[in-house]
Parts: sequence; C-alpha cells; structure tokens
Amino acid sequence: MYMATIAMGDLLKKSITNEESSNWKTQGSNFRPPNGPNLIPSYINIMPCWFQQGYECYDPSPKNPDEVFKPVVSASLKGDRSLSMIMNMQRPALLTSATLWVMYPQLYWASVRTYIEFSHWSTEQGLHNMHHLLKHWASVYTSAAIICNHQSPKHRDLKCPPKAFDILMSIGSYQHAVMQLTNLRIKLIYNPGIMVSYSSRLVRHGIHVDQGDQMVWAWFLWDSVHNYTRTPHPDYAVYNPVDLDTYQLAKYNQADFAMYGNL
Repeated sequence: MYMATIAMGDLLKKSITNEESSNWKTQGSNFRPPNGPNLIPSYINIMPCWFQQGYECYDPSPKNPDEVFKPVVSASLKGDRSLSMIMNMQRPALLTSATLWVMYPQLYWASVRTYIEFSHWSTEQGLHNMHHLLKHWASVYTSAAIICNHQSPKHRDLKCPPKAFDILMSIGSYQHAVMQLTNLRIKLIYNPGIMVSYSSRLVRHGIHVDQGDQMVWAWFLWDSVHNYTRTPHPDYAVYNPVDLDTYQLAKYNQADFAMYGNL
C-alpha cells in the first residue's frame, strides 16, 4: 500500500489547489507538509467507471440507459501508467472485497452484479480501455480515494448509497489520530494499520491528525453507478441474533474480568 501510493507521485502532485472556492477535499489549507521525502500530500479518486460531476444517474433508474449520460473512466486512469497503478492496488482491493463479503454479503453480491453488468456494457459500447481496466480492478467497490496528509472536516458523502458500508484503510508514521462519528457520538482511536467501515452517507465523520505522515485508502460505492446498471439495492444490514448473543457473552466476560481484577 505504501509503495503503491508513492508510485502515484506524478498524479498526486496535481490534486491540490489553492483557490478559496475549491472543494475542501483538494483545498491546500487542509493538507499537512510531509515528514518523509517521498510522500506527497494529495486527494485523488481512482475509478474505472464513474459519472463526472453533474452527470450522475439518480433515482428513478432509467429504463433505457442509452438515453442518459454515460459513465466514463476517471481522469486519474487516463494516463500511460493506469494499468500498472491498478495492478499495484490489487492486494488491498482483494482485502476490501473479502471484508465486505464477511460484513454484508448482500451488498457484496449486488456489487459483483454491478461489476459484471459494466463489463458487458463496456464491451457492447466499444469502450476497450474501460473494459481492460475493469478486468484488472480487483475490488467489488467501484471507487477508491487515495488521501495523504489530509485533515478531513466532519462531513457526509451524499453520493454514496445509504445502505452501503465504505472501508477506510490507513497506514503511516502518524500518532494520536482520532476519527469522529459525530451523529453516533463515537470517537475512534485511528492508529496506523486500522481498517474502519461505516455508512458514509448516513454517518457524519471526520479525521484529525496532529502530526506525522498518513496515507488513507477509502473504498466506496457510488449510487449513480449502481443505478445505471439497475442493480437492486439490498436491505439495510441487520445484526444476526447469534452475533448479539456473542456480544452479550463478551460483555458479561468483561464485567467478570473487571470484578476479578479488583479482588
């Protein structure tokens, strides 16, 4: 993950802007200078298939997809090194797919269906570059954001499906990072090597890092991409009664340990 991020150096350099009216994701004041010589503060989106801003496909799903705006390959994957970049991302991508399959199997299979539909569609449309990139895209998530040394203010991602779980993977030399899930009133210690998942559409979240280098790979789904293929959305995830029983048992065990520790 570290080497794959460093290899994106030329692309990462182009992501920061200094305009006051620009998106907070690329606003220069939200980035910290790196401690190491190789890291480049940045925020880029990598998507083999997406809709440009303002061209999204919202509900209701179109009966004839050819009558609406068509998805394209993101600008970050239009260079000569796009394939090698995707290949370098495959191991973390497979990890996110396996994690989603365990957490939310219904969403996993819905995403697989979307992936297959776009593979067929890109072939029919003669979009050979998109089809080639999709063949090597190893995650069931349709998009990934590469975020380096960025202070993320509290926000929600309104273009993601409300029922979807995003996954954030973080590495680096930073310390004392805190992730805030404000409408849940939860604060998480966000140390290097931790993977976090939640609905970024419903949960207001933000990350604050005081110092040190941080690399975050955020994997997410776009509602418009699923709508275009008319993939049915799964129901909201629910707890399995067995999981709740296990949680209650662990809770009681923790209480027992606390009691024994005071003896």
